[in-house]
Amino acid sequence: MQYHFTGVSGQAFKCGIASAIMRLKLCESGTGCLIEKNGGIGMNLRLKSIMLHCEIRAEIAMATQRFAVVSENGAQLAGQSVAPAIHMVWTRQIDGQKMVGRLKVAHAVRDALVSGGFRISESIVRPLTATRSPARLARAVAGFLGAFARFRPPPLQCLLFGDPVEARDIVAGIPQDCDAVYLDGVRCLLVLEQIRRARPDIAIITDMDDLMSRRMALLLKLDQAPSTGYLKSSMPAIVEKLLHSRTVSRTVLRYEHKSLTGIEKRITALSDAVVLISGEDARVLNRAAPNGRVMGISMPAKVEKAASPLTGANLRFVFVGTDALRQNQLTIEAMIALWKRENIETPLVIYGEQQTQRDLPANVTTPGYAATIGEIYDGRSILLSPSYLAGGLKTKVLEAFANGTAVVGTEITFEGMNLDRDYPLLFDHEADMLAVLKNPQDHAEMFEKSARIGHAMIREFHDSDTIAQSWRTLFAETIRDNAV
Repeated sequence: MQYHFTGVSGQAFKCGIASAIMRLKLCESGTGCLIEKNGGIGMNLRLKSIMLHCEIRAEIAMATQRFAVVSENGAQLAGQSVAPAIHMVWTRQIDGQKMVGRLKVAHAVRDALVSGGFRISESIVRPLTATRSPARLARAVAGFLGAFARFRPPPLQCLLFGDPVEARDIVAGIPQDCDAVYLDGVRCLLVLEQIRRARPDIAIITDMDDLMSRRMALLLKLDQAPSTGYLKSSMPAIVEKLLHSRTVSRTVLRYEHKSLTGIEKRITALSDAVVLISGEDARVLNRAAPNGRVMGISMPAKVEKAASPLTGANLRFVFVGTDALRQNQLTIEAMIALWKRENIETPLVIYGEQQTQRDLPANVTTPGYAATIGEIYDGRSILLSPSYLAGGLKTKVLEAFANGTAVVGTEITFEGMNLDRDYPLLFDHEADMLAVLKNPQDHAEMFEKSARIGHAMIREFHDSDTIAQSWRTLFAETIRDNAV
């Protein structure tokens, strides 16, 4: 296997050996890169599959990683414009879809690698519900029972993506010159295990996004049913009906929590690196799997508008999100109940596709999916997002701050974000929030201050270029470490 740094010129290479320990150093110079190694000159050294270290200078925000070919006989160094090859395995189609939540993160990761010059190939592992093939179901169930026999009970969501033939086909389709594989979450467990058996030379980075074991434990604590999320539309109706049974839902949540806890540790052990979007989730997994490489890489948010005073007399609150996700459903139902109970006259507009028809009070509307962000943040809107289910990062909150908008929420709303407890619109009690909801025009200064704080946080901690560089650095370092 060969590795390449682009943009290398004017190199000199000195080969030799003085002991079994080698030191490789890559030095940036005005004309290119100089590679040095301690030892006597004139003796051949067989170097095989060695990734040279690339020092990445954050202050100049390099857009690409640089690679150099080390020939197998160590006799020469040739500069070639061929970047590392990354194969990305998704659990759903990410193109041509409405850009919400996880899809925004997926696009951000891929865009970061493409803009860094990495060569990208992709494949999709399909859920059983995509084809409803009896043969695929039988193979998945057989694998599921086999995992039980090995005392490794897999989560039910992994069963949905558990066709071993499909997993083998995906692994077989990974290009031979592939340097690293990106896996889209715990549902890629079977693909991960098969890559480790068939292609042990490949570096693997698993993007868990949220820590699902923690999510299951929190749903259990809140006495809520699990959510099938984006898979709901393809699920048999009987599954949704069963999940609404309290006995069934709590049994499923207990099983998922226990099995996910074990599988997350296994994924961490099998992967070269595991990424979570929330630093808090990353800390939880680090404590559970201290020997793995676990890190948090946050969600990028592009600054669209400057924080500015609200305009117009008709202020309104907005929420963004589909009720197909349990965390959104809890918030939506709580807000509607609050508007009914307190007779709040301030308009509340809930954007996003809603799967449940609800009896709405007069001042609450659900216009559906907003084609542009300008429809939502129009200069008179405040995001209202009291959250009850912790974990991950609330994309809608980052998006609002990036558009110069204030956000009203709870401590869970802002979990994982670099905001102090004294953020003006963080409320622990509903009674404290009510004054703001009923008379928003009386709190203009609070909204303006909150928007400035959130806007500054986005610029400092969610800069798109910085986060893109974090992904490029992670892949470059993981490939390098895997090659040595």
